[in-house]
Amino acid sequence: MAKRLTYLILLPFILLTTAVAQIEPPKLTPVPSTESQKQRIRAGVALHDQGDYSAAIAKYEDVLKENPTNVLALYELAFTLSAKKEYRKSLEMAYKGAQYQSESLTDFYLLIGNNLDLMGEPKKSVEIYKKALTLKPDDHLLHYNLAVTYNNMGNPEEAKKSLKEATFANPNHPSSHLLLGTIWYKTRYRTPALFAVSRFLIIEPRSQRSPNAFNVLQEILKGGVSEGQKPNQINIAVDFAASKDEGDFGTVDLVLGLSRSAGMTEKDKSKSEVQLFVDQLETVLAIMSETDPKGDKTKFTWRYYIPYFVEMKKNNYVEPFAYYISQTSRFAGVKQWLADNGTRLNEFLSWSKNYQWPKE
Repeated sequence: MAKRLTYLILLPFILLTTAVAQIEPPKLTPVPSTESQKQRIRAGVALHDQGDYSAAIAKYEDVLKENPTNVLALYELAFTLSAKKEYRKSLEMAYKGAQYQSESLTDFYLLIGNNLDLMGEPKKSVEIYKKALTLKPDDHLLHYNLAVTYNNMGNPEEAKKSLKEATFANPNHPSSHLLLGTIWYKTRYRTPALFAVSRFLIIEPRSQRSPNAFNVLQEILKGGVSEGQKPNQINIAVDFAASKDEGDFGTVDLVLGLSRSAGMTEKDKSKSEVQLFVDQLETVLAIMSETDPKGDKTKFTWRYYIPYFVEMKKNNYVEPFAYYISQTSRFAGVKQWLADNGTRLNEFLSWSKNYQWPKE
């Protein structure tokens, strides 16, 4: 009995260690689904969405009895087992699926890494993502999920590196920009955070995440400004200890404060909040356009984000940009402006869609 108990205690570690080693280039070819199998898988997905995991699992297992190599059934089974918190069974199915050449390969890798993370094994999860990236180095979701794991482990530096790779791989992945901007904001990279969060809001201006992202943007744009105790007195806090490994943005950070304070003067109090927002962005991007990066031009923020926003300013798209990302704000007049300026808005969105982002 004692020997059996010892074996059961050691088994989880053995499984996890072996699991990481099992990530190899897929060599097997799956048998495609029949129409009947596709229907049963769709029925299983519907049952999963209704929360009836056991019934969904039965559908997938029925398909796998007929076709053990059906990668769609393997993935959905692994996914539902994970949702049911049966992580080890989910891992077993995901590893089986990862042996086959299929469009679901990345999904299997992500599920393996996520399961390990949920099992309290984030280091193993990191190993999985890194191993998978040797096979699929340009997969933005692998880079992003690696960043999420690093960030949850309290390692924002490695998380930022992975997020930069994710944005190179897919400039239109909103979550990568949002997480990068959030990490920058929390670690006192004010100007880089401004650009990353703005890029997120361009891609995702009306989601459940958009209001919080817009609030972060507003906090950044406050620039450390607060009203003084006396009339017309304004306090501007300058962060002299701000990190500079993304570039020296001291001047731009100061402009954020000054541009914010400009909107607090008597002559600007007649303007609406959204008009002041547009004015502030115009001022910041005008300074950004005239700033010489000097030795910072090879750094990520200067290579990746700044050329996009400088070109936006050059093309006179700051106003449609500001209104477009303000759709979940409390600013009055946003909906009306968007309705009245459809042509200009579409020009901006077309330019943004066709912008050529750097690949590395």
